Amino acid sequence: MRILSCLLLAVLILAGCKKEQKLPSGYKYVVHTKSSGKGLKAGDFAYYRFQLRNGDSVVASNFQLIQVPDSATLKQQPQNPIFEALLRMKEKDSLTIFVPLDTLKEEQKPDGFKGAKLMYYDMVVKDVLTTDEMQKIFTDFQKNAEAKTTKRSPEQMKSELARAKAFTEKTAKEYLAGTLKGIKTTASGLKYLVHDPGTGSVFKNDDIVYLDYYGALTNGTMFDNSFERETDFSFPLGRQPLIPGWMEGLQLVKKGMKITFFIPAELGYGPQGSPPKIPANAELVFYIEGHDSFTPSPYVLAGQPGM
Repeated sequence: MRILSCLLLAVLILAGCKKEQKLPSGYKYVVHTKSSGKGLKAGDFAYYRFQLRNGDSVVASNFQLIQVPDSATLKQQPQNPIFEALLRMKEKDSLTIFVPLDTLKEEQKPDGFKGAKLMYYDMVVKDVLTTDEMQKIFTDFQKNAEAKTTKRSPEQMKSELARAKAFTEKTAKEYLAGTLKGIKTTASGLKYLVHDPGTGSVFKNDDIVYLDYYGALTNGTMFDNSFERETDFSFPLGRQPLIPGWMEGLQLVKKGMKITFFIPAELGYGPQGSPPKIPANAELVFYIEGHDSFTPSPYVLAGQPGM
């Protein structure tokens, strides 16, 4: 992301001498690149990259997927410079909207612009998709997600929890006694023990990952688990606010793997803990079973943190 942001910023700065134009809402903008790509019309989805700049400093940057309203809907809404700009753009076009900060309400002003008078909103349209194309992408995603999900009956939930509990308690007991063999330690201090190496590729950021976990203190006291839920735990890796030990450890997991993380407090919840179940400076034991993963279309993840 950092490389892309730097390249985009360089292009926009070099193009800074372009002639200013004005949107219907009154905001000024400059066009940097014009292409012969597919144009946007009402109802289409624009997949674009944006940057918020304070001068030459990039304050925020991400990909966004947005549907352009039809003309009737646009007329009923307050004027929106982003929609106005998109309707003037084609695939691969880029421009910058100049937003005077005194035109925004306080709650609309992003962090990083203290003392600034102007916000630069850079846009590059990466792709244009019709409603039918987007419907197919999301339908395919839902089918894939459903196929990968592990479902459990009440009886299975009970038995799976009992199995994970017994295994984790035994592992934690041997860990405290110093009799557990095969533990490895990463540079950060995360310890882990692989019980079953699994198969396939290692989970990677932006994959939708499916796993189960059993979290306990080193004395075996459970504070959270997914085994007693109707489905396994799934989420886009790298886009959830997880403790550092999980963020690092999950990069080791693959389909079919069974692994235990021993997470020191500095990679867990630190001196504040997570009351009432996790005390301050607690070392955590997480037994993980990796079930499956798949890489979704980038359009599905657009706008989420982590890119």
